[in-house]
Amino acid sequence: MSLEARVEQLESHFDSLDSAVRSLVKITGETHQEILATRQEMREYQQENRLRFAHHDREISGVKADVSALAEAMLAGFKKSDEQHNEFVKETRERFDQQDRRFDQQDRRFDQLELLIRQSLPKN
Repeated sequence: MSLEARVEQLESHFDSLDSAVRSLVKITGETHQEILATRQEMREYQQENRLRFAHHDREISGVKADVSALAEAMLAGFKKSDEQHNEFVKETRERFDQQDRRFDQQDRRFDQLELLIRQSLPKN
């Protein structure tokens, strides 16, 4: 093989290699651009998720505060209801005690009347 044929063959191989390298550089550049775009999308998704999670955290905090306030209000209502019930029971007991005293007075009067009636009846 002559020197010229060898040079032509080497030039042909060089051109093929150069074309392959250029193709690889182009593919690598496109892949790099896709990776950069994907990174940007991921950053945007992460930001959206952070905002969404922060919003949900605020909502959950609000719900917790509402539940806590409701529980406190219910407890206060139960305490007031207990106090009212206890007051009602106290008043009812006092009324019953008054009635018991009145019945005791009536019983004593009846006993006195019975004694007077027996004393006024002739003895046989």
